Amino acid sequence: MQQPIIEIKGANIYQGENLVLKEVDLTIKEGEFVYLVGRTGTGKSSLLKTLYGDLLLTEGDAVVVDYQLKNLHWKQVPYLRRKLGVVFQDFRLLTDRNVANNLRFVLKATGWTDKKEIDEKVEMVLEQVGLKDKAKKCLMK
Repeated sequence: MQQPIIEIKGANIYQGENLVLKEVDLTIKEGEFVYLVGRTGTGKSSLLKTLYGDLLLTEGDAVVVDYQLKNLHWKQVPYLRRKLGVVFQDFRLLTDRNVANNLRFVLKATGWTDKKEIDEKVEMVLEQVGLKDKAKKCLMK
């Protein structure tokens, strides 16, 4: 049985003083592929920001890739993000490099140093999302 990589119980999520999501319960297990859809203003971004440590969770419980989100210390956030993959609708790719080099850049920026491991990870990720044939596609317009 696969263990949850995200488990939220009874969480209230705030943007500043405003309650955005109430009593959130969510479990996502390793290997699951999840889409988050909904109308503008329904709390999708607030939920994601909470999951990757951009919004502090103060009410309820949540564990994401073995990190307790309640009162997560800011120094733990980069380590949490290294273990969690999120694809955003509004991404910012560097147009002076190809798809694979954009991914390499992110891995290096988040602490990866071994070139062989970086190349293997890039290849694996591109294959998982069906873009292996686009690795060398240049992003310049």
